[in-house]
Amino acid sequence: MKKYLLSFAVLMMGAFLFTACSDDDDDDRQPVAVDVSEGMFIVGSGNTRSNIDGNLTYINYTNGTSTLNAFQKANGKSLGKTANFALVYGQKLYIAVDGENTIWVCDKNTLKVIKQINTVELLGDVKGISPRAMVGYKDQLLFSLYGSGENSLVAAVDTVNFALKNTYNTGSYTDGITVVGDYLYTADSDYGNGVKPSITKCDLKTGSSQQIKGKDITNPMHMLTIGNDVFFLDYGQYDASWNQTGAGVRRVAQDGTVTRVVDGTAMCTDGKRIFTVNAPYGGSETTYLIYDPATGQTKSWSPSNIFSPAAIAADPVTGDIFIISYTKNEDTGYPGYNLPSYVNQYSADGTFKKRYDCGVGPISVVFNTSVKYE
Repeated sequence: MKKYLLSFAVLMMGAFLFTACSDDDDDDRQPVAVDVSEGMFIVGSGNTRSNIDGNLTYINYTNGTSTLNAFQKANGKSLGKTANFALVYGQKLYIAVDGENTIWVCDKNTLKVIKQINTVELLGDVKGISPRAMVGYKDQLLFSLYGSGENSLVAAVDTVNFALKNTYNTGSYTDGITVVGDYLYTADSDYGNGVKPSITKCDLKTGSSQQIKGKDITNPMHMLTIGNDVFFLDYGQYDASWNQTGAGVRRVAQDGTVTRVVDGTAMCTDGKRIFTVNAPYGGSETTYLIYDPATGQTKSWSPSNIFSPAAIAADPVTGDIFIISYTKNEDTGYPGYNLPSYVNQYSADGTFKKRYDCGVGPISVVFNTSVKYE
């Protein structure tokens, strides 16, 4: 009898506690997805003339530090010659190394190598040359291959066992790529020759493609999207003295119409606006511009403490702007292309926040973003 009373008492206590908790909790409260940005990866191409391999720098916003040669420290080996591009897709960091015909697949948190994709072994000696840019698409990694002109293409591998899923024909010397919906767009640079540059639009469902050409497509190199809008950075033209003219961002409409929107020799987006650095080779002035596709308006700003800009990046979560700069070679007074570079962080309104150290030959930036639930 005593045992029965004890059990009943325990049962009633549990019911009371459950009821109390239920009264205090909001049954309708659902976890809220929050975008967070934890840092950024910066790929350095190195410097082949000085026999300096490519490198990876990681900047941690939480503790305000930068880790140079982060890949080498995590894996005990070099990235290789002429690293070119980085992409975070899911929990993996992909690094394309042009000079080694390699794409490193790493755990984005530990930077430990999961897989080394040898693009020549995957696609052959002719078409597997020089991986350049990458984008994620439906659990696949798409990457461009510079090839040798007519042999340029985009290849797709799955992100589990990295088996080849498909290849897509493109134009001459394909570099930057992006995806909108089920369409792949590629920047076919023609190696700057100006003979047959193009933008290729490819249907990823059917594999059919069309080449877009015109007077405003001269040397397309990099691509980005804002919503369903596609933009590419064209390096313009160079005269006999290597003076650069006509560089800037162009918009590609769905019908293939190309329009100029803002000058620039480097570009990035925060998901809403396009930021450019306009520092044409041979020019004497550098300007920094912000283009808003929603309004069509362009305005300028003047970031402080930049010696020679190499790249620009915008955090899609915080809105902060990062400008990566070459350091000054004190012996020559010119940019030190074989010296470590630096990164300046600015708030969205252009206020300087912090400076970080960076590796040699900065060329590509990707942010370490994720979704957390609160």
